[in-house]
Amino acid sequence: MNLQTLGGLRLQNSDFTRPKPLLLLGYLALEGARDRRHVAELFFSQAADPMNSLRTTLKRLRQDAPGALGAKGDTLEAVVECDAQVLLAQLEAGNLETAVNCYEGAFLAGLKLPDWSVELEEWVYATREFIASRVRGALLTLAERGATQANFSLAAMLAERACWLAGAPDPEPEEFVRLGVLFTAGQSSMVGRLRSQAQDFEIELNFTLDQARAKLLGATPQTSRQNLPTRGTSFIGRTIERFQVGQALTREDVRLLTLVGPGGVGKTRLALEIARESLFRDGTVFVSLEAMTSLSFLPNALANALGLTLGDDRELDQALIKLLAQQSLLVVLDSVEHLLEGAAYLPKLLQECPNLKFLVTSRERLGLEEEWVFPLGGLAVPKSDATLQAAIVFESVQLFVGRAKRARLSFNLTPSDLSAALQICELVGGSPLGIELAAAWVKLMSVSEIAEEINNNLDFLTAANRDAPPRHHSVRAVFEQTWARLNTTERQALSKLSVFRGGFSREAANEIAGTSLVTLSSLADKSLLHVAENGRYDLHVLLRQYAHEALIENLGDLKVTQIAHGNFFFSLSQRSYDGFYKMQDEKLWVDRLNVELENIRTALNWWLERGEVETALRCTNFLRNYWSRTGQAREGQSWLSRGLHLATDIDAPVRERALALSGQLAYDMGDYVEAQQLLEEALTLSQTRGVSAPLTLLHLGFTAQAIGDFQTARERFEQALTLFREANILHGIASSLNNLGSILVATNDLPGALLVYEEALRYKLEAGGDVDGLLANLSELYYHLGDYKTARTYSIRALKGLSERAFKADIPSVLENLGFLASDQGQSHQACVLLGAATLQREATNIPKHPIYCDKFEHCITIARQNLSEKQFAIAWDEGRAMTLEQAVAYAIHSEESSKGQT
Repeated sequence: MNLQTLGGLRLQNSDFTRPKPLLLLGYLALEGARDRRHVAELFFSQAADPMNSLRTTLKRLRQDAPGALGAKGDTLEAVVECDAQVLLAQLEAGNLETAVNCYEGAFLAGLKLPDWSVELEEWVYATREFIASRVRGALLTLAERGATQANFSLAAMLAERACWLAGAPDPEPEEFVRLGVLFTAGQSSMVGRLRSQAQDFEIELNFTLDQARAKLLGATPQTSRQNLPTRGTSFIGRTIERFQVGQALTREDVRLLTLVGPGGVGKTRLALEIARESLFRDGTVFVSLEAMTSLSFLPNALANALGLTLGDDRELDQALIKLLAQQSLLVVLDSVEHLLEGAAYLPKLLQECPNLKFLVTSRERLGLEEEWVFPLGGLAVPKSDATLQAAIVFESVQLFVGRAKRARLSFNLTPSDLSAALQICELVGGSPLGIELAAAWVKLMSVSEIAEEINNNLDFLTAANRDAPPRHHSVRAVFEQTWARLNTTERQALSKLSVFRGGFSREAANEIAGTSLVTLSSLADKSLLHVAENGRYDLHVLLRQYAHEALIENLGDLKVTQIAHGNFFFSLSQRSYDGFYKMQDEKLWVDRLNVELENIRTALNWWLERGEVETALRCTNFLRNYWSRTGQAREGQSWLSRGLHLATDIDAPVRERALALSGQLAYDMGDYVEAQQLLEEALTLSQTRGVSAPLTLLHLGFTAQAIGDFQTARERFEQALTLFREANILHGIASSLNNLGSILVATNDLPGALLVYEEALRYKLEAGGDVDGLLANLSELYYHLGDYKTARTYSIRALKGLSERAFKADIPSVLENLGFLASDQGQSHQACVLLGAATLQREATNIPKHPIYCDKFEHCITIARQNLSEKQFAIAWDEGRAMTLEQAVAYAIHSEESSKGQT
């Protein structure tokens, strides 16, 4: 049995047509099961006996539409399929075409009951507009999808339907812009009517045909960057602000736009929404400056956000400028207010990078000549005497209702609750954060009780509290009320959880803060913790600041919690070292360290600030494989350098390992002179202590090989091999043999290299794997032997293994090997794509080409230029440089599949 509500109201396959019972059925179908008394008051409030009127209606439904209604005690529910419900489900599933085809007209079109209540009438009209607005959004999305395929006529037809969709309200400002672009691109005959309608709202739609089509064709760039954080809740409100700021960013003279407002006003969320909607050729980048102490660190932060590690600190500015000079990029800088003294760095970037724009959030103006300021206050609050119908259009009320529904699904704002809801919005100054925290309590309290709790502290809200920073004036009251509702366990947990940075796992919360799953769940239910899709928790930054103040008040708790935090992440780093060493779950460890990196940085910083240098150096050493194999050598070396600089009295073994690792990471970055100095110093310490250091010797061999001193490299590898054999360390024996083989290849002793590689492979397999590097070397050997098929097979096997282990630092060299193979086989396009992809990955990981392969690389590029036209070469090169790491690996594997049988 199907209930049709779109375009009218009727029950299919039934002669039953009474509107009010059918409306009741539709209400239950869309809103879910409801209590009988609630339904009676909503539908029959004007009757002398609402419950008796409900009973009569239910009896009529059961007689004339049997099976359409169900009852469980005092709860009523619809047992019919409703077309509006189906449509919304299709939208949620992303089936936009199916959803819009379900829309046969406005919800309950033509329905008007003489005796319906204000609340019921409001529900009908609000639902009608909600469904139509969702369908309009789907139509616009479908239109824009079609436009990206240059199907502008179809896009315009869909946009026309969306614009004047039955049951929909007037378009929002941002929708007018989208419609204007689509109408213009499709040369719609209705564009004049749309422009006239938009002018009524003081919105100008002045797009040329070329501008509109270019905007649509670039709407979903495939290669643009976007590292914008995701949020677990939908964005509500700020329609006008989103439109105004978005329009401002399209102006050539607006290069630096600052959203200025108090804490908790929603600057970050607004900036993220604007960034998601902005169309910049090379994408958008989000950089949080919350933990930064100076804008002098901005180049590093920006490079990290771009996924790059560029040069040393002295050259980073110029390297970054060179990279961004030709990019059309929007950079969101979040939380700049504590870095105003260093803001002068931004004009330098703007001057050197003409297509770069900054969208900044701050509690204060930056005070720069280039700055455009957009003040952001609280959401508009209706007057205290507003009716429900008038109040619900205000974004502050919409936000309160939306978040309240998340806390209690059955929540509906009623006229009796309206006054208290408006009071809440007013007390928190329209602050989105204050509204969200207040709304979360509807799970436990009535709206009037929430307002009363906040109102009890009204003096604090409005008083000029000289001790409190200004950023807390509108939000602290909400935090205080929230804090007052927590029990002792929840307060202690929340304050201790403030030591985390970048989120935390349930395991970490338990061990560091002693927080049980029950407490975490309770805090999450109160919207004090955000739970991400991966199960990690996090606190809103302002709430974390507030909770941390409570922790600081008890210095004993602060120290104990920081120590526990450090111990946890020290242990995590140590376990990751064991995992990498034993080659167990390496990809899982890489992923785990990636998400915990901010916490590890925090722990390292605390140790160094407290003078616990040895602990910091040991932890950094445990992460040696993570720094080296994932392309983060520079960060690892920076921690080692800082620790060694502060070290005055640490154990010799700790200093030796720190020097050796620092040398290894310097080698990874191509700084072979510094690498040799650090490794030699580490080796001297080992010899002074009378202990062997085969790993240091191995890395000294790498350094000698890189600078072309093959004799010294061979001696170092042989020394390391002897020591590893004496200690019966199989991995070390295999690695020494593997690198000896590479020396033999470099000196053209190919038969000898094959014998050494075969012995190395036996030890590798006996030790339990880690054959990727050896496979890559074997590929090079067979390349020199002229057996291209075997060489390619070994390279692909190495590539798959490195990708599965997330060891992205070693992948570029394998991509280059495959490029060399393709070049020698006359496959210049494929070679160019692979070498372009390898180059991009080297830039992303700051791993230079090994010196002995530079000539081969340049030779292959020369051959490609000879075999391809200038345009063909550019297309192939750009294709490779546009690939992500995963896409490059997939391309290489696919190319190998298509090349089987070739020699």
